[in-house]
Amino acid sequence: MKSTIKEVAKEAGVSISTVSRVINGRDRVSKSTLNKVRRAIDKLKFHPDHTARAMINKKTQTIGLLVPELSNEFWSLLSKIVQDECWSNGYTTLICSTDNRTDKEKAYLKMFIERRMDGIIYCASPDDPTDMQEQMEMLRNSGIPLVMLDKSMPGVSSVVGDHLHGSLTAVEHLIRLGNRRIAYIGGPAVSIEREFGYRKALMMHGLNVDEALIRLVQGQTFSDGYGALTVLLELGVMFDALFCGNDLLALGAIKALEQAGIRVPEEVAVVGYDDIFSASLFKPALTTVRQPITDIGKELVSLLFQSVEQLSENRSARKIVIPTELIVRESSGVERNEIVQP
Repeated sequence: MKSTIKEVAKEAGVSISTVSRVINGRDRVSKSTLNKVRRAIDKLKFHPDHTARAMINKKTQTIGLLVPELSNEFWSLLSKIVQDECWSNGYTTLICSTDNRTDKEKAYLKMFIERRMDGIIYCASPDDPTDMQEQMEMLRNSGIPLVMLDKSMPGVSSVVGDHLHGSLTAVEHLIRLGNRRIAYIGGPAVSIEREFGYRKALMMHGLNVDEALIRLVQGQTFSDGYGALTVLLELGVMFDALFCGNDLLALGAIKALEQAGIRVPEEVAVVGYDDIFSASLFKPALTTVRQPITDIGKELVSLLFQSVEQLSENRSARKIVIPTELIVRESSGVERNEIVQP
């Protein structure tokens, strides 16, 4: 039978309020009293009712983190950074992966609200603006502090990568190497600004944006990149370079090129995006646009806790832009005066 706080107080010879102060870490109690209460808790195997405490204190000490998928190194590492940052601030993290599915996203957000999360870090969102509006309305009505990654909404704090500049830099690198038929693999699962940067770079350099060179996929996995590149080859589309919306797409595409007997970078130069750990281990090592993932995770948590500590009517939205950096390795070839990085 489950022990009660009343039984703990009786065993320790103190009042119920003293036991409560020890459990909640509020107010100072003498060391001897603290030890008596802890011994009583251990002896009776007492476990506080966290749900009841949350209702009373209006805090669960839990943050909800929503990501598109955990099989991608970028999202798994970001989840760990966020979890560690929250832990150092006295909070646990409930991590949910949507697998890029809107139905899962809605269900998880509803669960975050029902479980009274103290804050939500929102890294996954539908491509459909109607679905996005529905999600935002649900979150606004809940009053739970919210921070978003790579999405900007009125009244909501966000951390965004400088993806337009990052992708533009990547494509310009390919152009400077003499490539003129540059393909792109991306889709709704990666920031639309990466496609915009691709298109902008081509237009800035007087190159035609050939829609036949653009393959948009629903996911962001190795197999998605492999499949998209296979389709390009089957269609007989000619290209001398490839820019991908993330590294897994790029690595999958390189595998498909190799299996088709096409050498990278001698025949097709390839650039990815994110700089996941595998990018430097792959052969050829992947040229990519690096996002400082540790900075991103820390900024997300910092912005969220600023909101958590404020009353809802006093919260002000902030936007943090994270710079990106081109990391040149083997898969793209090297411009004169460039240094190949590990």
